Amino acid sequence: MSTSLVGKTIGPADITQFIGEGAVGVVYRGTHRTLGIDVAVKVLKEHHHGDSRRRERFANEARIAARLDHPGIVRVLDFGEHEGAPYLVMEYIDGHTLERYLSSRDGAVAETTGLRILLSVAAALTVAHQQGIVHRDLKPANLLLTRKGVLKIADLGLARQDEGPHLTAERMVVGTPAYLAPEALAPGGSVDARGDLYALGVMGYQLAFGRLPYSGTSTSMIRGHMAGSADWGLPTDWSKPALALVRRLMALRSEDRPENAAEVANECRRLLGTGTVRRGTASGAGSGSGTGTGSRSRVSGSAEFAQLSQFLEERLGAHETRVGGRTIVHTSGSERKAVWLILAAVVAVVVVGVVMFGGGRSAATAASHAPTSDPATAAAAP
Repeated sequence: MSTSLVGKTIGPADITQFIGEGAVGVVYRGTHRTLGIDVAVKVLKEHHHGDSRRRERFANEARIAARLDHPGIVRVLDFGEHEGAPYLVMEYIDGHTLERYLSSRDGAVAETTGLRILLSVAAALTVAHQQGIVHRDLKPANLLLTRKGVLKIADLGLARQDEGPHLTAERMVVGTPAYLAPEALAPGGSVDARGDLYALGVMGYQLAFGRLPYSGTSTSMIRGHMAGSADWGLPTDWSKPALALVRRLMALRSEDRPENAAEVANECRRLLGTGTVRRGTASGAGSGSGTGTGSRSRVSGSAEFAQLSQFLEERLGAHETRVGGRTIVHTSGSERKAVWLILAAVVAVVVVGVVMFGGGRSAATAASHAPTSDPATAAAAP
């Protein structure tokens, strides 16, 4: 690991905490000295300081992020150099990566939750693609979930502007094998915005089935992508229309995929709004296989992350489950408390009415006929 910069000042930020590191950069938490807000500071690793290509990618990430103004994309606030090391100052996201969220689960994600995740990413990609920017390394490790349930795209280091220079060596494959489009792997192939849509489709598959479509070695994953041999017969609670969208996103030929990210976002909205979505907690096909390509990071304790995951389920997911043809409604603690208060008020009114006006039954008899169980709790899933 690079020499720690905790306690030092990098550009406008006082570094307070190490967050994590990837293959290229180290990320710290800091306090902006002028604005007084928490920020994330990404610094190029020491052994890359002399690499002009890596340094240019850092500058490229800053330029690209500065052009994008969308709540679903992490903002870059500043760019500079500290003692020979390029750095980026970005908005600090108080949350975790989507990769961390998925790894905490045992199986697939509920369809409503999954579609809302796809919708959030597609909406942000729409803005990026309209600016001529292709991410090229879209994956759960590069998607950040805030504690308010907002999904943000991060790490634009490999992103490319259509009119900009190509910052990779000739014939070099760019991206993470588990999420790469077939055209990115083909000799002489070119990648456009539909390569990002393919990666989004791979994430959709992962959400629906609880595993990646292709796993194992990089070679085996590449062969799977090139052949389009994903198994679509695995158990899942996702509906056919939702799976059809994911399958289109993962089409072998880029021209067979949705035309753009806006079309994907609109289809997600349509599925979420037509009632065709299966709103239950997906049982899935077991836990998915990770690729090990994400950044290593220090995260909060398991209890804290469990609370975040629960909140995200409530924020992104639904509150109903289909079991045996019945719709089971899941209620929150506050909702159940409200039901009890209403029931108590009804019982009190009945008792007072019997005491004051008689009615042929004693107050005790009236109370005994009042509801004695919480219907919301009784309807909750086992």
